[in-house]
Amino acid sequence: MIYDALDYFKLLGADATTGEQELKQKYRQAAKFWHPDVNKSPEAIENFQKLSKAFDLLKDEKSKMIYMILSLVYDKNTFVDMKGLKIYHDAKGNETPFLRVFHIQKINRGKVETLDLIGTYEDCIAFLKTAAWHNIKHGLFSPLLYRVFKHNLSQIQVSSKDNFKLLVHNAAAFYHEGKFKAAYLSALGAYEQANTAQKEVLAFFMKSLGVTDVKIEKWDLKKMRAVQLKPFYRMLQFAGGICVLAAVILFVDIKASNEAKKVNYYQEVHFSSGENMADDRVASKVFNIPVDLSDDKMLYHITDAQNIMFGPSEKYDVLQKAKIGQTVRVTGYTPDEVWYRVMLDNGQMGFVKKQYLKPGVKLEIPAYSKIIAQ
Repeated sequence: MIYDALDYFKLLGADATTGEQELKQKYRQAAKFWHPDVNKSPEAIENFQKLSKAFDLLKDEKSKMIYMILSLVYDKNTFVDMKGLKIYHDAKGNETPFLRVFHIQKINRGKVETLDLIGTYEDCIAFLKTAAWHNIKHGLFSPLLYRVFKHNLSQIQVSSKDNFKLLVHNAAAFYHEGKFKAAYLSALGAYEQANTAQKEVLAFFMKSLGVTDVKIEKWDLKKMRAVQLKPFYRMLQFAGGICVLAAVILFVDIKASNEAKKVNYYQEVHFSSGENMADDRVASKVFNIPVDLSDDKMLYHITDAQNIMFGPSEKYDVLQKAKIGQTVRVTGYTPDEVWYRVMLDNGQMGFVKKQYLKPGVKLEIPAYSKIIAQ
């Protein structure tokens, strides 16, 4: 169970729908089974002592719900103290369900440092604006400026594992303090970033809150991008600034172009477990999508009988003839987004045009397939 980080449900043989009376019965049965006078296995004492904690927690509906959603983002080694659960605040110290995590980069003394920040939409605007001016001031003639600017622009994409963990944690913390509307809104924000199994748990939690008529805050992504570009536009207003900025842009573009000619960009795939796979048959740069085999959002199916190519062009050899409805996992795409790199059931990587892909599973995924966690 993804909602049982400490194995409390497993120990009692229960699940989220088990009522209090049934839970008591299961507790008595488990206590008889694990009693050290009866059970001589090495884990008997530990499990017998653990039973009372599990029963006391799960018989209370509130503590059970908190335990279940915290289990989505913590494991048995990192699980937080539920009694001392604290709410994460924004940059001004205020409570709000509309928070995100930002990893903002700054140039200092020729090196890049990353600041891990938590804040609201307004906080993010301030973070990005300050960082943009800082990086121009400290890295105007540095090749690091392009790299840092590109990274900070990517922070407008608010979906990430860090954000999901923050929102789930705050949903539990708000609920712990009886702030049900804020708990609902935090859970709703996490729901938009969750996979199918996680959504089931979050929906169960939100339904228990009895909250209605709420709206999640929408972020103006265009403004988040514009606030980072504004410092560059301002420089153009000053005498001599045009020449300086043009020189910097030219320098960065030439450097990037030269590096692109020198470097071979391989078909490298990054897994969420930290593993990497590479295939040197493709020389075209591919933007990678980290592979999480438990995440079904990157599962697509092929809508037409197409050739899956070794590379992002019809000039490459055919890797495999795809079936209509065949399910694949998207692991990357070319800069023009014409070709998507996909993982096949046997673990091989190939390319197919975006127009022939549609989100979701069509044909059943074989039991041996490597595109999902087994």
